[in-house]
Amino acid sequence: MVWAELSQTHFFTEYIMNGVSEEQNEIYLEFDPTLLARSLGSLRMTAKSVKIKLTNKRQPCLTIEIELPSLSMESRQCLHDVPVRVIPRREWPEHQAPNIPEFHISVDMPQLKHVKHIVERMKNMSPQLTLSADKTGVFVLKIDTDSATVSTHFQKLQVWSCTQQSQEDKISATIDIKKFFMFLAWDITHPDGVKCNILQDKMVNLFLHVADYVKIQYFLPSVSI
Repeated sequence: MVWAELSQTHFFTEYIMNGVSEEQNEIYLEFDPTLLARSLGSLRMTAKSVKIKLTNKRQPCLTIEIELPSLSMESRQCLHDVPVRVIPRREWPEHQAPNIPEFHISVDMPQLKHVKHIVERMKNMSPQLTLSADKTGVFVLKIDTDSATVSTHFQKLQVWSCTQQSQEDKISATIDIKKFFMFLAWDITHPDGVKCNILQDKMVNLFLHVADYVKIQYFLPSVSI
């Protein structure tokens, strides 16, 4: 599961929204993120402005109005409609922010580009990856195959919290390596920091932030070996 939070004041110069009521000033929408990403592709052409509106065109849509520069005096406008489903209030409890458990260890990750380079090769050797860390700041990526065990160690990383008692023991969890590799694509955002939080043999939580305006929580359940 991925949970993302974007800063309203950073991304929008104007923001007007009326929810279902003053007490519940919210709107929950469900849509295909691929369609939204495709619609926003025009932004690569130096858009002058972008407006996103919730509209009703035979069905609810996110209407994206992109103003593009033009050689003439008049600007060009590009419109995209992304179909959405307005989630009824009775389903809102299913879409609340996830409960964050108390992890056994929280440690800074190395730069994602270095981790990505290693995991890209590991995923061709094993479907599973074991992440482990200890209170001294050692972070380990490990895979097991029929013929070998391959591991990479990073040292002197910042440890934010740890319940580990013995220095010899490491806190670890084994996860789907392809799902972990997908997270590493966030390197393109040039994050200011990424934390790896591990719940022994149960879960890995990856927390990424870009300044104060983008926060990403990525949850990976442990898999059985």
